Amino acid sequence: MEIVISYFTIYLIPILMIIIGVFIKLKAPKQINFFYGYRTQRSMSSQEAWDYAQQLLGKYSLRIGISLIPIGNLFLLILPFSLDVITLINLGVGVICLLIPILFIEKELKKKF
Repeated sequence: MEIVISYFTIYLIPILMIIIGVFIKLKAPKQINFFYGYRTQRSMSSQEAWDYAQQLLGKYSLRIGISLIPIGNLFLLILPFSLDVITLINLGVGVICLLIPILFIEKELKKKF
């Protein structure tokens, strides 16, 4: 059972990022709102910025989520640590990767708007 939980944890963040990416690409919020979507001061400054931020969120989340799956597999194969340590490493990498789209999107919004 412990192995199942470790593998689930390793793939949790990548799968969530893929789901978020697909959902935002298919059903991005059309109007600026306070409930869901990429909500920052810069993205909510105009409807055009909002639409652009949602498009970027879908793109980056999907790409990073897909990229994290082989990275998790690679960690399992090459790191000489126990499964628990590898799980923690993958979680750390995953949390960092959750923040990466924010950096890219804010940079793009600042450049464009």
